[in-house]
Amino acid sequence: MTSGLRWLGQQARWSLPAGVFVGILLPDLAHLARPLLAPAVVGTLVAALLRMDWPRMWSWLRQPSWPLALTLWLTLVSPGLIWLVTLPMGLPDEWRILLVLQAAGPPIGSAAAFAMFLGLEGSLCMVSTVWATLGLPLTLTAVVAWLLPLSGIQVDLVHFFLRVLILVALPFAIAAFIRRWVGVARLQKHDAELAGLNVVMLVIFAVAVMEGVQDILWRDTTLALTLLGTACATVTVWHLVGYLICRWAGLNTAYSAALVTGNRNMGLLLVVTAGTAGPLFALYVAIVQIPMYFAPLLLDRKSTRLNSSHVALSRMPSSA
Repeated sequence: MTSGLRWLGQQARWSLPAGVFVGILLPDLAHLARPLLAPAVVGTLVAALLRMDWPRMWSWLRQPSWPLALTLWLTLVSPGLIWLVTLPMGLPDEWRILLVLQAAGPPIGSAAAFAMFLGLEGSLCMVSTVWATLGLPLTLTAVVAWLLPLSGIQVDLVHFFLRVLILVALPFAIAAFIRRWVGVARLQKHDAELAGLNVVMLVIFAVAVMEGVQDILWRDTTLALTLLGTACATVTVWHLVGYLICRWAGLNTAYSAALVTGNRNMGLLLVVTAGTAGPLFALYVAIVQIPMYFAPLLLDRKSTRLNSSHVALSRMPSSA
């Protein structure tokens, strides 16, 4: 079993897109996997935290200039930017709402796992994800009030805090307990197996989250393909923008910024807005998962050089 997990850890970039295709092609399997969504998210974060350098993660908190800058960029600057860009386009309101909300979302919880699959140091992704997620009630309320005042969108704080308790606080508590019980040295010896466990959790999530996507494709193929094209374009552009604005700070920071900027937690936005963002946004939340799960594969070619050199790790928080 351990050898199987080690092998899976080496196939992460291909396994994630495969999970998406399996979920689309086998809708019954996706339906069966649906109850495993929340456990898979928790498991992904726990496995990533067990592989992570915690002292380095705390160092970002002691000198938080980069995580804070990324958090403000992710949750306030980028939705303002997309609002300005789409202003002269004459887009229907529901499409503009969709794009602004995507830009306002925190990173997906698996962004740090994606980073580590690419040979990056994932602590900046993790800290930025946690900060952006915890600050979402304030930032999303501001975005809705300033940029989408007539949209009718409401922010459900009760659902938000329940979600955060399960999907953020619980994984940290579990990982801290395991680190203390097992020991950091033993966990480091089994890093390859933990990477494989990460892949298993992510593939389960990919299969489960595709429930209903096949129905969308058959029911309204034109709309589904339009949403898919939009998702591919926006995810690609946001990855590129995140990379370019941080390229001067080193490759690790640039690729980390690309991952957290391009991969947004749309599912959390759907929960927090409690259906008030409209049916088109709900469809988009399902379809946008497809290009996000291809991100590690597409970024692989350029980032693998970091595996041996770790050039970008020279950008410690003290130099940010």
